[in-house]
Amino acid sequence: MKIQKLTKLSPNQLKRVEKLIRDCKDYEPVTLTPSLTNEMNYSRELPCFYLLTDQGEVLSFLSLFLPDPSYGEAIAFTHPMARRRGFFKRLWDEALNELIDIIEDMELLFVTDGNSPEALAALEAMDGEYQYTEYILEKKTARDSGPIAEDSGLPAMSLQKADVSSQEDFSRVCSLHEEIFYDGQTGTLKFTQEAFRSPDTSTYYIQNKDRCIGLCHLTLSQGSAYLYGFGILPALQNQGYGRAALRLLYASLPEGTDRLWLQVSSLNEPAFSLYTSEGFQVRSKLDYYY
Repeated sequence: MKIQKLTKLSPNQLKRVEKLIRDCKDYEPVTLTPSLTNEMNYSRELPCFYLLTDQGEVLSFLSLFLPDPSYGEAIAFTHPMARRRGFFKRLWDEALNELIDIIEDMELLFVTDGNSPEALAALEAMDGEYQYTEYILEKKTARDSGPIAEDSGLPAMSLQKADVSSQEDFSRVCSLHEEIFYDGQTGTLKFTQEAFRSPDTSTYYIQNKDRCIGLCHLTLSQGSAYLYGFGILPALQNQGYGRAALRLLYASLPEGTDRLWLQVSSLNEPAFSLYTSEGFQVRSKLDYYY
């Protein structure tokens, strides 16, 4: 048996890793899909794929998503017939050793969907501590809410599409994002750049009459819409603006869009309550361990 530390996967390695993931998903109802490219990592020189192989077969695989030096996510798969032999821990130790120069300043979290009892047992054996859950929510577009009316009891809202080719709009969106989410300059710039570069994503200013009070990004793909970066300025939260904006977004989706998706953290209880009260249902979840 040997361990390989890689910055990218060859076509043959990718094929074998994908087979391992399929075997794991056939064995138990795991929904996780790990990153199989390093394109989103802050450094393409840092190994982010760890393979434990025997006679050419991949028995265990660890993928690291490293968007910046201060944060990382790990997802691992071990073949059902090769579990309880310490393979995951060997890969995990290799990854930690590779990150030794930055690990003290990094929040590195292991991700699971909770559907593998053996993965949870392995985390417990390694003293992994649960941190929080990210919920994937869905609402089917029955179009029963309609636009927000002046007398609906909620604020009157409108959406203004940002011009992704405009440096002025880019700076304005960055400023709004930082004011709402406190991501820091580096995180805000990267987040906004990715949104503006995506051909399937539109960025909207959320308006209340003549005031810009919030922001959101909407990605359309194959009849579905994914909402993210949705927020209202802190001074105006809990006053009905978020609910009104959410209903307007829902009612404004293009014809042929049959569902709206979004992701929310268990740490953001007000947002989770808002979405579920507006008819969104939990479809899956990701649990994060440290």
